[in-house]
Amino acid sequence: MNVFEPGTATREYAVDLKLRNNWRVTDPNAPHAGAKAFLPNPVLAMYLPDLSGATGAELLNDRWGGHPGTVDKRIRFNGNDWIDLPELTTTPEGHHPTCFMSEDNPVVPIPLNHLKRGDNTFEGTCGDQICHSFGWGQWGWYGAILRVFVDAEREDKVRIVSPLNGDSFGENPVVRIDGTKLNRVDLFAHYHGVDHDGDGVYNEWHGFTHGTRLSGHVGTATGLPPYDIRWNTSQVPDQPEGSVRLIARAQGTDSVWHTTDVVEGLTLRRESDSVRLFAPADVPERFWVRAGRRASCVIPVPDEIDVSRVTLATVHLRTWNGYNERFRVNDYETDIGSENHNYAHTTHAVPTSAIRNGDNVIEFFSDTQHHGVEILYPGPMLTLRLMT
Repeated sequence: MNVFEPGTATREYAVDLKLRNNWRVTDPNAPHAGAKAFLPNPVLAMYLPDLSGATGAELLNDRWGGHPGTVDKRIRFNGNDWIDLPELTTTPEGHHPTCFMSEDNPVVPIPLNHLKRGDNTFEGTCGDQICHSFGWGQWGWYGAILRVFVDAEREDKVRIVSPLNGDSFGENPVVRIDGTKLNRVDLFAHYHGVDHDGDGVYNEWHGFTHGTRLSGHVGTATGLPPYDIRWNTSQVPDQPEGSVRLIARAQGTDSVWHTTDVVEGLTLRRESDSVRLFAPADVPERFWVRAGRRASCVIPVPDEIDVSRVTLATVHLRTWNGYNERFRVNDYETDIGSENHNYAHTTHAVPTSAIRNGDNVIEFFSDTQHHGVEILYPGPMLTLRLMT
């Protein structure tokens, strides 16, 4: 099942594990002495007040990839069979996906017979490290959202009323959604842009859930109708004509989420300027620096780009524990400004003079003796705004 399928209806139950400080999942057989402090793995609780009309279920996970090489990440409900969590599918050929530092949102189906009305338990486990091993298989589970698909229709249809199929729009458009008796509306766009959810896919429905908080989507509206959401497109790259799509998910006062029809064939037209996205190359396994270590990748900017016309250069970083660390873009150095033992997505406006044609070297370094900073897959990304 897919929540971005038009007409989908779900009830959702969220648990923020970071708040409870029980978000680590450890290999029960880990030989490292430090692992024992986190064992046995916690058995967590989720209350499901209503399973009536359920037709299926899935679990969205906010997963920190954890110690590099940790395999066999699995979850289960109520002591039933373990369910494998899928790993990244876009990592370079010849490299195991777990060898890259990551944080993503894997989604797995949950059999309905694994769930029950009332109190439920859920838990995670994993195996050892198959690369870069120090004997401590461990991953992190910051949040879990169980979506129960239900056979439910709304009396009034929630719909996007502006723009409409085939329309064009300019920079920072206002999208209007119509509907009544709604608690919240989340708006999503499908386009080629910065990878918010860390799966290495750039052309997709954009959005990321950390803990239970949604970000990276177009925006959210609450209150009374109509629901107007302004889309900040300043970092959205130029798109092929007619390639943009929009969809909304709306939660009614009955707590059921409904998905609208897709508005498609949309075109972003800028009166001036152009925005381009450049992805990293040579992203290393175990992109993690501490205790004087340095590591880097490059972001190629082709010669066809006139860098003298760049008016804004933005580096996008997804990091873990980057709160007291720094990085360099060619000859320009600055703070990461991230979180302590936590995920963060930060954006950094760098001097346009720091950007060059060819390989732009993005280097990370740390004097921290403890954990240091992890640079999460797919690595740093660069957007450039240019005068046309």
